[in-house]
Amino acid sequence: MLIYRMIIVIVSGIGLYLNFKLETVRIGILYFTNISNLLCFLYFLGVVVATITHKLKKNDFYYLSKGMVTMSVTLTYFVYNLVLNNSGTVSIFDNHELETNIVHIVVPLLVIFDYVIFGTKGHLKKNYPYIWSSILIIYQLFITVYSSLGGRFLNGDKYPYFYMDVSKYGVRNVLISGLIILVFYIGYGSIIQTLDNKLAEVKEKRK
Repeated sequence: MLIYRMIIVIVSGIGLYLNFKLETVRIGILYFTNISNLLCFLYFLGVVVATITHKLKKNDFYYLSKGMVTMSVTLTYFVYNLVLNNSGTVSIFDNHELETNIVHIVVPLLVIFDYVIFGTKGHLKKNYPYIWSSILIIYQLFITVYSSLGGRFLNGDKYPYFYMDVSKYGVRNVLISGLIILVFYIGYGSIIQTLDNKLAEVKEKRK
């Protein structure tokens, strides 16, 4: 388990390094993909250090933060594969498959498998999905303020992702897109929370 989590730290670190070389830290850190990967890097680095020093405490904060990290990078995986990868828009990543695949596919799958294989089940509370969703709300608010103040992203774009473009799609459609993602996020998180507790109950009955 420790070695696996060290691999997550190394791979996510490499992914961030390659992407920040491609788009600079100042711009790259504005994208949810890199934010979610940075959260993975910091979280699992902390877990690895705490495990080695025998200071790891699996309390409510541990499970809440692990869930938020896992959910955020899972969203990165789904949005990239279901939306961005099929949007037909030109991206700086078009000729950089290695950088793209590490942060959008490899790291998310590593983190998901960490939960499936090593995660202790039965500690996720019903309100966790709503707390996890706060990262999306905070990110959307930040993007709105940043853009309205004249902030720009790659290629001088006003928004980091095409479906956030108010000037092109209008406020109504952008709000609907954001709401759909938020509902999906909370719904998916609620399903995971329910399954997590069910798996714990089944395991307890087998003892």
